[in-house]
Amino acid sequence: GDDGSALSYYQSAMDVATRTKDEEAKGNVLRALGRSYCFASLYAEAEQAFIEAHDLYSRNGDKHGTAAALSDLGKIYWIQAKYNLAEKAFSDAHQMLSRSGDQLQAANALLGLAQTYYSEFKHREAERAYMDAHEVLSRIGDDMGAANAFNGLGEVYRAQSKYSEAEKVFADAHEIHSRIGNREGAAQSLRGLGHTYRAQSRFQDAEKAFNDADAAHPSASNILGAANQFRSLGMLYQDQGRHNEAEASYRQALAAYDGADHATSRAITLLSLGELYHAQARYSDAEEATAEALAVAISLDNDQLRADAHSTLAQIFRSQSKHTEEVESLIQVVETLSRIGQHKGHAENLFRLGSAHRAQGMHTEAEEYYRHAQAIFSSIEETPGEAGALVALGILYDRQDRHDEAEECFAQARVAYAMIADEDGEAEALDGLMKVYVLQGKFDDAKAACTEACEMYAQRGQPMSEICAYTWELLQRPESSPQGSLFASPFQS
Repeated sequence: GDDGSALSYYQSAMDVATRTKDEEAKGNVLRALGRSYCFASLYAEAEQAFIEAHDLYSRNGDKHGTAAALSDLGKIYWIQAKYNLAEKAFSDAHQMLSRSGDQLQAANALLGLAQTYYSEFKHREAERAYMDAHEVLSRIGDDMGAANAFNGLGEVYRAQSKYSEAEKVFADAHEIHSRIGNREGAAQSLRGLGHTYRAQSRFQDAEKAFNDADAAHPSASNILGAANQFRSLGMLYQDQGRHNEAEASYRQALAAYDGADHATSRAITLLSLGELYHAQARYSDAEEATAEALAVAISLDNDQLRADAHSTLAQIFRSQSKHTEEVESLIQVVETLSRIGQHKGHAENLFRLGSAHRAQGMHTEAEEYYRHAQAIFSSIEETPGEAGALVALGILYDRQDRHDEAEECFAQARVAYAMIADEDGEAEALDGLMKVYVLQGKFDDAKAACTEACEMYAQRGQPMSEICAYTWELLQRPESSPQGSLFASPFQS
């Protein structure tokens, strides 16, 4: 009822502004109308209102109004997971507001840009933007904004497994929010801290942080806070294998999100519930929950959620050996992430498509998908992904007795892993190399690769891999041609 009343009021105000030809008032009403549409989850209508406001301000030379409308557009694009458009809108707004000297609104646009970078998995850019926004907001005395910037920065650190840094900024954000009496912000900081502990399997610390968050912003007076609390506990219980408690918490979260009319969070919770059922091999329940999440994502026109739902469905289908359905779901993921410019996720799911086709013996298609994934990983300087694609190609070529090509891929992967000091990855690449060296009769090269791998395993106190141990034993034999002894061994593809 409140949303309908607000929309009716602003539409009446628009009629007055149009009749009186008051352009500034018309722009302001368009922005207010857009926000009302947004609250009512009418995102296409909100986007159109903000575009009209932006165009009107631009025509009249109102730079501040133009920048404000750009920030509004950035928010509505972000809500719809149109990250390319959100990034451009926030970036343009930040530049215009910085030039005009409006430090507060410039910093707020920068916060929107940082959040967009985080959603695109551009963690370095997100980290820099949050830090810059925090510096400006601290300098001008906006404590709440500075604390919110720290909350965002904590999420970015956690996503990069920088747990000590995440803990510090969440604790700092909590201190600021508590000092200024912002209970909702304090609870958000504590939930961030709880998820950071959860990522480190510090389950008791995580549960305490979540309960402290609930105490900081009591659920009884805040439906959305209650829903977030239930979902956080559900994730914690799921991590601990406490499946019944996790399911009960997710069900409570869903009921609360219904009460708060928060469809996006409801879809995210349904995805978590689907993953929980999948982990328990309750495949029909998993499919049902995930399909419901997909329907919500489609109704919201949220491409990121749609991709996440299809991705979860692909995993469920894979576990049931429903290969056709798995591939169809992955194709939906790839097409969606490509459309919204989510390059890392696009490449990761091309890789998954390659593996799905390789498992079916469809080597030509697998090679195409792996190569496409490698090219995207390379273009965005995502070295772990590129190295992983090279290893997968090496394995694929080895299975087809294309040993020269396999050798090239494993060698490139080994160099890539060494550059980022990923010893596990480097050892895997060396395993591939020593295998193709032996199969080509390059026994000196095989011995060198095996020796290096053995040293790496020894330095880390780990046992040798099966291939490394077999190669070492094989190369000690007195036979002139160890290659003749390869059958019924780990060297068989």
